[in-house]
Amino acid sequence: MTPWGFIIICLSYILGLLSTGIAVSQSNQPIAGYGLLMLSLVLSIWLPKQWRLGPTGRQWLFAGIIGLIGAIYCLWRIPQPEIDDISRYAPGTYSVYGEVTSLPQLNRNGKHKFWLKPHGVQNRSEQADYISRQPASGKLYVTALPERSANLYPGQAIKATGRLYAPSSTEEFDFKAYLARQGSFAGLSANYIDDLANPEQSQHGLWQVRRRIANAQARWLGDTKGHLVSAMVLGRRAVDLPYDIRDAFITAGLAHTLAASGFHVALVLGMVLALLKRYSNRTQAIGGSIALFIYVGLTGLQASVMRAAIMGLGAMLGLALERKVKPLACLGVAVFLLLVWNPRWIWDIGFQLSVMATLGLIVMATALAKRLDWLPSAISTLLAVPIAAYIWTLPLQLYHFGTVPSYSIVLNIFATPLVTVISLGGFISAMVSLIWPLVGGAIAWLLAIPLQLLITLVTFFNQLPGNQVTIGNISVWLVVLAYGLYGSITIWLARRNQEV
Repeated sequence: MTPWGFIIICLSYILGLLSTGIAVSQSNQPIAGYGLLMLSLVLSIWLPKQWRLGPTGRQWLFAGIIGLIGAIYCLWRIPQPEIDDISRYAPGTYSVYGEVTSLPQLNRNGKHKFWLKPHGVQNRSEQADYISRQPASGKLYVTALPERSANLYPGQAIKATGRLYAPSSTEEFDFKAYLARQGSFAGLSANYIDDLANPEQSQHGLWQVRRRIANAQARWLGDTKGHLVSAMVLGRRAVDLPYDIRDAFITAGLAHTLAASGFHVALVLGMVLALLKRYSNRTQAIGGSIALFIYVGLTGLQASVMRAAIMGLGAMLGLALERKVKPLACLGVAVFLLLVWNPRWIWDIGFQLSVMATLGLIVMATALAKRLDWLPSAISTLLAVPIAAYIWTLPLQLYHFGTVPSYSIVLNIFATPLVTVISLGGFISAMVSLIWPLVGGAIAWLLAIPLQLLITLVTFFNQLPGNQVTIGNISVWLVVLAYGLYGSITIWLARRNQEV
């Protein structure tokens, strides 16, 4: 199989998953998936004659079949409520018995939100036809006042009593679709929470490690700056970052610094390989792989960091075997494996932006840096990376948000050195905190000045006139057209380089 053939097959599977969001019949048939198969049939006849070094006709046809299989598989994996799903009981006042599956985090209304795995439900309304506990299953989105839920932890057995409701949607936010993507079809506004955990039950887990790190880093820095450091190390989903800081970074175009991704994985590997540079390549690869597994666990199995970690494991395998790893093929394998495991991640915005930003860096950043060779190499790279990521994520930003940060590229140039220092210091602080939290907190305190500079920089750019350009949400077809154009240009440039 040619290298391009493998990439085309992986891409076809991804397009098959995406096609389920474009056209599906009332009988749940993937119409766009069949269209993808027909397109591959046409390409298998015509394109090999035009692109002799590209995929063969059979590979184009096989890619179309894989795309159709991907569309069918994605529809099959769409969550559906079971017969005894907790959503079947909504609406009403109920006591829900279950197991907490996530740490509570504040929502925008000042309440804690967390996920509960229910196994029983009891009707508490005065007009109830039954009062005995009924079996229940599924996944429940629970909100409660912080004083009632602050001490909850994953694995804890509780009874939550309150209003059980079916989610609704508004023009601003499709709450029903959001819960459905998480495999949930109901919510509970809890007024009371009772702890049913066995005192002898083990309370150990990676959540305790994350909490230990976050508490240590907030000891001397305070909650806002401390949690900002933790978010830049573990990702904002692993810590309870205040919404004002989160929104400010997103508005400025620095959301990627708060999401565990390839940048963080590269720092982890860089630190480990630097510590093991005296040892053999195989030892370095083993040490780097172990570090990646630990880091993925600490971040809470986020899609974007798992993608980066798989690519990192590919790099470690290449290091151990002393073979060069092709980044584009490695990205394709990582995305393919993750979407086979969980095809619903194709609709995760963070995952989409992470993949397209990485793709842009692979196919564009190096070439762009060469075009800027009249500048010092450090500056040309510092310019090329944000420009490439910006261009390749622009269609997705317009599709999801309808706005574009005007100064994102300039801000990233100034912020990258600060983000690097804070992230490196944060990693060192986190590792020390596992052994000696007091010293780990002291190390985090040394980051107070770069943290304040970064916050000031974000605030300054957000206050500039025209800091965001509002264009409006573009259609999915424009996104497809944009990336089709990007892909065509990339393939044309690759063919031209091969001919030269």
